[in-house]
Amino acid sequence: MKPAWLLLVIGLGAAWTVANADEIPGKAAKGKVLYQRYCLSCHGALGDGRGESAEWLSVKPRDFRQGVFKWRSTPSGSLPLISDLDQRILEGVYGTSMPPWYPIGRKARLDLIAYIQTFSSRWREEQPQEPIEIPAEPAYNQESVDRGRAVFEANECAKCHGDEGRGDGPASNSLKDDWGNSIVPYDLTKGHLKGGNTARDIYRVFMTGLSGTPMPSFSRSIEPPAAWDLVHYIESISGRGAVIAKK
Repeated sequence: MKPAWLLLVIGLGAAWTVANADEIPGKAAKGKVLYQRYCLSCHGALGDGRGESAEWLSVKPRDFRQGVFKWRSTPSGSLPLISDLDQRILEGVYGTSMPPWYPIGRKARLDLIAYIQTFSSRWREEQPQEPIEIPAEPAYNQESVDRGRAVFEANECAKCHGDEGRGDGPASNSLKDDWGNSIVPYDLTKGHLKGGNTARDIYRVFMTGLSGTPMPSFSRSIEPPAAWDLVHYIESISGRGAVIAKK
């Protein structure tokens, strides 16, 4: 029989593994140095998104104090996984002043994430929910694209993104994020999306939404087959559909 203290350690370890199964967290003290060097000018010393460069940026830096992040694999309202944050730091955000940070390395990025987590009490009080399930993608074809166009229309995506997905819908000039900053719907025809270009990336955005923005989660209103059709429609207007069709 194992001693009681060992059973307790095992139990705590199992609980930690479930709650933090995606990554081992980094060291906040080391991450602070990286933050001050690379992030402070935009995100600010307090993590409030009000660094000295922020007022000049059209897409405002994230306010880390809220623990609210756009690109996640977790459901709407949940904290992201550490791996979600790592991916965003690694790849940057296309079309904004947030660059990819390949040079600082994986271990350093984990340290940086650990420091970013100190800005919000959510990281001490909550655990990220389980990632959403992304089913296998069906074949890309014109029939799926046509159905996706119907999904686009039925869910009134054109109100923000416009009839042709160019980000010029009737509501596009009046949208604001949760901090009161003006926010423009993305032009889906650009051929490169902010949160990643794979079909799974696009599907994930539909089903998780972009927290802190007017882009909602459609997990309760769009079934997975229809969501994949919508992905294929977005790919078709972005120019990627022609590339996929040739494969």
